[in-house]
Amino acid sequence: WAQEAEIAGTVTDSSGGAIPGVSITATNIETGLARTTLSNDVGQFLLPSLRIGRYNVKATLEGFKTAEQQDLILKVGDRARVDLQLQVGEVSETVTVASDSLAVKSETGEISEVITGQQVTQLATNGRTIYSLVALMPGTTSNLPDTQVPTSVGGNANVSFNGQRMSHNIYLIDGGENLDRGGAGTISVMPSIDAIAEFRALSSNYAPEYGLSSAGTMTMILQSGTSKYHASAWEFNRNDAYNARNFFQAKKTPVRFNVFGFNVSGPIIPTDNPKSFFFYNMEWRKSKSSSNFNRVVPLPGNYGGNFGATAINVPTAEQLSPAMQAKFAAAGLTLGAPFPNNTIPASLLDPAAQSLLKAGIFPAPTDGDRYVGSVPTPTDVREEIVRIDHAFSEKFSIFGHWISDHVDQTYNPTMWSGSNVPTVSNTFGNPSYSAVVHTVYTISPTLLMESAFNYNGNRIHILPAGLVARPNDFLSKELFEGNEEDRIPQIGLGGSTGATYSANWVPWNNKADDYQIRQDIAWTRGEHQFKFGASWAFYAKIQDLFTQTQGVFGFNGAYTGNDFADFLLGLANTYNEATVKDAGTWNNQSWAAYAQDHWRVNKQLALDFGLRWDGIPHTYEANHRMSNFYPSLYDSSKKAILLPSGTIDPSSPGLGTSPVPQMAGMSLYLNGIGITGVDGNPNGMTKDKWWNFGPRVGFAYDLTGAGKTVLRGGFGIMYERIQGNDMYNGGGNSPFSLNVNNNNVLLSDPSTSIQTGVAPPRPISVGSLQGISLTDYNPTTSYQYSFGVERELGKSVVSVAYVGNRTHYLSRNRQINIPDPSHLADLINGVGASYNTLLPYLGWGNIGMYENLDKSHYNSLQVSLRGQVASDLNLQGAYTLSRAIDPGNLGAGNGGDLNNMPNPYDETYGIGRSLTDRTHVATFNFIWDLPVMRNGSGVAKAIAGGWQMSGIVLAQTGNPLNITLGGKQGSNGVSGGTNRPNFSGSVSYPKTVGAWFDKAAFSTPTVGQWGNLEYGSIIGPGRHNWNLALFKSFEFNERGSRLEVRIESFNTWNHTQFSAVSSQFTASNFGQVTGVQDPRNLQLGLKLFY
Repeated sequence: WAQEAEIAGTVTDSSGGAIPGVSITATNIETGLARTTLSNDVGQFLLPSLRIGRYNVKATLEGFKTAEQQDLILKVGDRARVDLQLQVGEVSETVTVASDSLAVKSETGEISEVITGQQVTQLATNGRTIYSLVALMPGTTSNLPDTQVPTSVGGNANVSFNGQRMSHNIYLIDGGENLDRGGAGTISVMPSIDAIAEFRALSSNYAPEYGLSSAGTMTMILQSGTSKYHASAWEFNRNDAYNARNFFQAKKTPVRFNVFGFNVSGPIIPTDNPKSFFFYNMEWRKSKSSSNFNRVVPLPGNYGGNFGATAINVPTAEQLSPAMQAKFAAAGLTLGAPFPNNTIPASLLDPAAQSLLKAGIFPAPTDGDRYVGSVPTPTDVREEIVRIDHAFSEKFSIFGHWISDHVDQTYNPTMWSGSNVPTVSNTFGNPSYSAVVHTVYTISPTLLMESAFNYNGNRIHILPAGLVARPNDFLSKELFEGNEEDRIPQIGLGGSTGATYSANWVPWNNKADDYQIRQDIAWTRGEHQFKFGASWAFYAKIQDLFTQTQGVFGFNGAYTGNDFADFLLGLANTYNEATVKDAGTWNNQSWAAYAQDHWRVNKQLALDFGLRWDGIPHTYEANHRMSNFYPSLYDSSKKAILLPSGTIDPSSPGLGTSPVPQMAGMSLYLNGIGITGVDGNPNGMTKDKWWNFGPRVGFAYDLTGAGKTVLRGGFGIMYERIQGNDMYNGGGNSPFSLNVNNNNVLLSDPSTSIQTGVAPPRPISVGSLQGISLTDYNPTTSYQYSFGVERELGKSVVSVAYVGNRTHYLSRNRQINIPDPSHLADLINGVGASYNTLLPYLGWGNIGMYENLDKSHYNSLQVSLRGQVASDLNLQGAYTLSRAIDPGNLGAGNGGDLNNMPNPYDETYGIGRSLTDRTHVATFNFIWDLPVMRNGSGVAKAIAGGWQMSGIVLAQTGNPLNITLGGKQGSNGVSGGTNRPNFSGSVSYPKTVGAWFDKAAFSTPTVGQWGNLEYGSIIGPGRHNWNLALFKSFEFNERGSRLEVRIESFNTWNHTQFSAVSSQFTASNFGQVTGVQDPRNLQLGLKLFY
């Protein structure tokens, strides 16, 4: 039902008595298709599953005049109330009533808002994506960038509903799920703005037919054909030549953005009474943006070993093998002494390093010792949409759509990597698809059945670009024969230079398919209108693991005092290499069933009672290629024996081997490891929870019976399926994958130790794991409630409501293998025992454990206004006063899920204001027919008259800043920790570029102690922004063909609006403004309508 609307009402005579057996017909004005039902024994009727649009509703019965309500507008998800009164007379006589285009919601207690088709197409959105419109709803806060990437996966979905985490939203298109459940909750396809008819956002205590979301549910409807042919074409253009300059930049950032396309719709076969309709939309989106670089890089003058005035030292004897010592001595050098003239002899320059430099892994500097420049990072999207509607009869109809959304992007530096040089990049290809087939069958006037199939999926291909292939004279080999990668290894200069070249783990592939079927039934009996439904979904994903099999070298200056000099000598202080590049096959299934009773008690009171069950077993790896750490399986009698080098003694207990052929014969420490689906371990690493029943209740009470003032409220329990990254992030767990770490090795031969000159035995490394709690992993459960009043005021409707929720079983990542806190000060100071020897699960390093144990709560006052405040001005506004509390693991990653607990010893350390919390948020959007030259004539009216303006106005306070400590005490000595400074108790806000807040209020805590600053207590910059569009149509003929000319502005008044503040206490720029919102940007547009 999510993609449709319905009409409900009661038929009475002039005395108010109910009339049964009245024929009620609703006719779609655009298509001419009609649906008929009969009023029941108490005079009530229901017409469910109606396509959105404009309708005439007619009631006929012998002995009575025909009653007709004309031009009723049905929006997506509407439950329109149409009460008809029949007068005694002839059927041929008709009593006509005009519909009120704006009505108080008197049928349900849900919290929802509609963005109409006019708003979708006429409001200016930067990037022309749906997210900007979603953020207009009451109860929403967002961290959307000004210029949004016009893509689906990888797009900007940072909108929070009622304090909930962003990944808990769900998006539907034509009733079918449009969500990438394998990632952070972004949509699978990004439909063209010009293909969307309208959408509704449901945010609290909605009907049980909606599920698998504990936050906002956005249900979008595509355009469809009508009985007449229509066509349109458009072109939108942005260019930096139109824009103002960024506050922090000396010159404008290059921008080229073009969106162009067309659509056509109408009857498939032109007849007087068409039954089949089509809509086709094609759009291209091309963005030519740039990545800016400003960083220190090696100087070409140093490539030959001459460092000029920069001092470099010869390695010491303790660092070198006898053979290496002899090699340095043969060059006339004294071990441990400075290089004469700060120059490395040519005989000592490593051939592998010279090969990479000659190939050009580092760019030449353009400004002193820095590379300053920009490189293009284009984004190209090509999207096709087709929707077909067909009515076999008045009782049976079908519709469906197919969307093909192809995205091609370039990332520089390489995505999800530590690379910071422009010499290597990657392409991101993502063809995504969506399909829906939906049937509606009217069995009887009181019984209707719907069946639906939905598919959405994608194919992500990430490929390296730029300088990737190993030069022919680069002869360094990987450690493992199976890793015959033709990719240059990662080279990280971790000292004063800081440049890193990395092609990362690409190529990388992902294939995801989501299939859903559902069955729904609507049944009317007396005053009750029942709905029942069930659904099943299957999600399958094949995804490569994030493993760097090409090798990762680190140079930090440990040998010469200079990271680049170490590189020239080929002396790496760290090296790691993954043993195998593999992929996992992850599946999950979801079952759901619901029942709902909408009870029209009387003319004034409507009640809703519903119950939904969600069966959501956890995602599992189909081939049992997953492992988990179970503390109950860890045998303390088999604790690992650690060598002085930090590796595990080969004679240690608890060792085993891997089932992966490429790792055959390798010894691995496996104490505490359980293989999924083996020996009684759950397939999905955690015990599934099946008792997920969610009641939904709501009411709407018309205080006077006149439909002017309605009290509305409700309560509901919603369940959430966590997105799949909790499983994918554990795909590299032992024994299925292994990163081998060899410290102090040669660049030309990472199997050779610099200190011994021989290949050390492969160490049994202390591994790290990402696990999922066996028992503490209930589905996220949100308890939602609201109460408010809605009042008609003239031609507008105002709603004032309290909206709140409490959400349990939110995810977090807790480090469980941590030392006793008494050791933290020594670990920070680098004295005493090493970290891994102090851990309870000896033999393991970091063990992150995903747990669903966090809680959040939200309280708000939400005010909304919608209507026609003047004859030529349509306005929609929303104001929210709110407070959202969510633990400190709510970060930007994963849409708010799966982030580290800041203090693994104390879960309360992270409790504070959510990072998406904003105390005040006010938005207004309007469409205004400008009252200029309305009574004029001739050329003056043609030019100056008929202009329209639309706008989006946003005013909001700042969201909390995550103030961290940084430096040696940044993690407080524990892996995964995030420490904060001490706080004096009060802070002032100068709100200048140099000092957003007063730094004097903060101080460094005692070594080993956690700072007392409350999480989320320091507030960042707010915002006051206007986006305006001015447009005019020039008509060609009487049939409505016209050309629309548009100019759209974002940050119209070019106000400097701060967006980011340095929040790390030890940073030199702590408290300073480091980012601003975009300056004024202009977009030009042309739209041709036929």
